This record gives sequence, C-alpha cells and structure tokens, in this order.
Amino acid sequence: MKPFMMKPLMRHRLPIDMRVLLVALGVALGFSFGLATTQVQAQEKPAVEFAGSGFLTLGVGKMFGGTRGSVGGYDCPCFASDYAQAGVYDGRSGLQWKPDSKLGLQGVVSMDNQRYSLTAQAVSRGARDGKINLEWLYASARLNDTLTLQIGRKRLPMFYYSDTQDVGVTLPWTHLPPQLYGWEAVNYNGANLLIKQSIGSWSLTANVLAGAESIKDAGYDRIYNGRRSRTDAKWNKILGGDLTLQKDWFETRFVYIQSDTATRNVTGSWDAATGTFDPTTAATSFTTGQKQRIFGAAFNIDYEAWMARTEFIHIARPGQTFKDYASIVGGGRRFGKWQLMLTQSRYWGSAVVEAGGNPNALEAHQNRSVTLRYDLTTSSAIKAQLDFQRDQSGPGWGIARNGGATNGTDPPYGDARLLSVTYDMVF
Repeated sequence: MKPFMMKPLMRHRLPIDMRVLLVALGVALGFSFGLATTQVQAQEKPAVEFAGSGFLTLGVGKMFGGTRGSVGGYDCPCFASDYAQAGVYDGRSGLQWKPDSKLGLQGVVSMDNQRYSLTAQAVSRGARDGKINLEWLYASARLNDTLTLQIGRKRLPMFYYSDTQDVGVTLPWTHLPPQLYGWEAVNYNGANLLIKQSIGSWSLTANVLAGAESIKDAGYDRIYNGRRSRTDAKWNKILGGDLTLQKDWFETRFVYIQSDTATRNVTGSWDAATGTFDPTTAATSFTTGQKQRIFGAAFNIDYEAWMARTEFIHIARPGQTFKDYASIVGGGRRFGKWQLMLTQSRYWGSAVVEAGGNPNALEAHQNRSVTLRYDLTTSSAIKAQLDFQRDQSGPGWGIARNGGATNGTDPPYGDARLLSVTYDMVF
C-alpha cells in the first residue's frame, strides 16, 4: 500500500460494455415483463423473472486540521477515504461531497426457479466525476443445493466487506477504514465455485476463484503519483479463495489470493524534482510481472446490543524489498435506533532487509474514528464520523511537498482530521 459537483450522467459517453449491458438488461426486462404478464393471465408462475434494486450514499465532509502543504497536486491536509477510486478529501475550504457519494443499480434476471441467473451492477461515483463503472456482470448456475458456479465479472473477495463495500447502509462507518481497504484491484474477470452448507450448528460459505483484472487510470496509483497522473495496472493469474464460518453471534473469515501484478505509467516518467510523473514525457511500458500473496482474516461479533469488528491483512511480495500489513479493530453498541462505534485502523510496511529494504524508509499510518449512526428506517440511515489520522512513516519515506524535492522527512499526506456525514439508503 502507498499512503468535486457530480456532472450529469448524460454528459459521459458510456463504455461499450456498459451500453451492451444496459441494452441487454432492457431487453431482458421487457421480455420477462411480457412473459410474466402472459403467464399470470394463465395463472402460472413466470419462467423468467427480473428483480431490480439500488443503493445511494450522499456524503459530505470537511477537513478541520492536519499537516499542510501541496502534495502531488493535492492541497493537504488530505484524507484518502477510497484509495481504489481516488476519493480524497483535501484542505480546501468549504464542504466536499465527491469522495464518498455514489449511486448504484443492480438487476438480476433468473429462470428455472432461480437455478440460472444473470446479475449486473453499475455504479456512478462522485470520486470519478459521475463516470459509470461496470462492477458486476456474471452468470450463475446452481449445480445442487451446495454448489453454485459463477462466471463473469465479480468483486475480488480480499476483504470482509468486499461484496457490499459500495452499499453504505450495510457498513458501520461513513467510509471503510482506508488503512486496510485500499488497494489497486477491486474486481476480477473469471470464474468461481461457491459452496454453502451447514456443519452441525455452523454455517459454512466457501469460494474458490481464478481470473485476471485490468485497471485503467487506477485511483490508487493516482494518489501516490500525482493528481494529474494516470497509471494502468494489471493483476494476472489471480488464484485464491475465502472461507466464512458463522454460528449464532460469532463469525470468522479467512482469505488467500495470489497474483502477478504489473503497472504502466501512461503520463510518462517519474520527475524527482516535483515528486510526480511528468505528463510531458512518453508513456512507459508495463513493468515485469511481480508476484504477490495476500492473506486475510476477520473475526466479528454481534451479541445482543454489542458488536465488534476486527480484520487483518498481510501481503507478501517474493523478491521485493517490503511487505504490507494492515488491521482494523473496532467495537460498538446499539441503543435502539442509535449506534456508537469506535475504531482504530493501521497500515505499516515491513522491510525485507536481506532483499535491500530500508527499515527507515517505509510508510505507516493509523486512524482513530468515532462513528454515530441513526437508522431512519430499515433501509436508510444517517451517520456522522470523526477521523483522526496520524502519519507514522519512517524518516526516509516521503514525496515532494510544496513543489520542492523530497528531503526524506516529509510524509506523503501527513496528519489529518476529518468530519464526514452520510445519508445511506437501499431501494
């Protein structure tokens, strides 16, 4: 890990895959509606069914302190609430609503008593200036009561909240703790086998997957390479799986994913004088694939009015000079429709000295947050959150601040204090 008013959607030309998706869903909806109408008249259950849903987050935030300076085109203090989408609150005056605001729509076409289905989900984000992204497009075939085969585009299950990370009403925070939920790839294209069964009094869900992902203009890399930069990334040969066990008030989850990674700096070569990529130089080729292995674990409790959320991740990179670690430890209590949550999240790098890593040149930061939630209805909530981010990077880690060369002591973003409020709903 390396530590906006939404434009009308009609001004953005949709990617070809999105236009095809919308046309396909429209045809499927019209077909299923006509078929359902005909068969309802015949008092028979429709052979093809369509279900639609959506989610919305309206978020607003304001920085109220931290380390000041210009870093990579951002006017800091800065708080990256969504690394994958370059959702950054910065030190500008006034309220900012782009980083966490989003709108999503999902459609499911099913047949043969839901034995076969096609699922699609599209999301428009303020952090991406309203651009519509295709997040899910996959087909499912239920092989039996235990096994389901799925093929297409899905979430990469790196984290406990991976599948629902955009659905704010399902989260106990205004935004996911960025120290752990912050990497290049969010989705993958491939296949997976989903397993669901009971073992005694335990519920088991397991998933085995394989695929690849290409990311154009990776938000994660833009945060580090400069606001005006563009970096493309690839995760190839993705293999892995996750296992979830749940019983009564306790749930635990384990994940392992491996892949090759490569990046390409579309905006040119690195300019050491400014600490950003120089947009006047030629684009670079993709780097040689580098291997990574991701290990994750989560242990969660929901006991009566009390709740606890803990999650840990470790990324090893064979042959590289550092490893990544991140964690979340949080607890809260419900008081009727109110919920209070206290959370600490951390990220820290570990040097591989034998490979040439420098223990004094590593990124590290932690965030402590206080979140208050009020459930308006069973499908909507208002949340307010205070974040207190503290940079703990080593003295040799830093990028240029205020337009000058890095002196090895400037942190990438430094400390930050943020107040954010969200209205979340599903429909």
